[in-house]
Amino acid sequence: MISICREKLIKAGVPQTRAQVIESDITEFDLNQTFDLIIAPFRVFQNLETDQEVDGLFKCIRKHLSPNGTCILNVFRSFREPDELQKLWATTEENLDWEIPVEGGRLACYSRRAYMDIEKLILYPELIYRKYEGETLVEESILKIVMRCYYPATFEKLIVEHGYTILNR
Repeated sequence: MISICREKLIKAGVPQTRAQVIESDITEFDLNQTFDLIIAPFRVFQNLETDQEVDGLFKCIRKHLSPNGTCILNVFRSFREPDELQKLWATTEENLDWEIPVEGGRLACYSRRAYMDIEKLILYPELIYRKYEGETLVEESILKIVMRCYYPATFEKLIVEHGYTILNR
């Protein structure tokens, strides 16, 4: 994905002074510059499993955010209480999330949600990608992810404790 992004930037004629592609750990990086706007899209914040990782991200934001800059953090909000969430979430069954035709067969994505740490509100889903030729499975890849849940009051407290002011939500 990184090489494809670089190729697209070059094809579009975007100079490196305007956009760069850098691969780094979101909890520990230094770009030696500041920005007026920092965005953490696609719930990336919720993929930080430990408090140390969360602290690291906030430190990186602090290091890179200009004095009057804005940071946007995208997170989903559960409308269920933790015990209800655990009951509905945890299952060893695989669920078909989507399937698309590809040349010579199909590609399917299944999810499995076998475990949730109820105390820390961390979900541990697995995304299982399977490629089929006809009905024959020819390739499988399992992506194990972490998804930490935050309720609004807890999330707001976390942001304020790290020295930030909430402008909007």
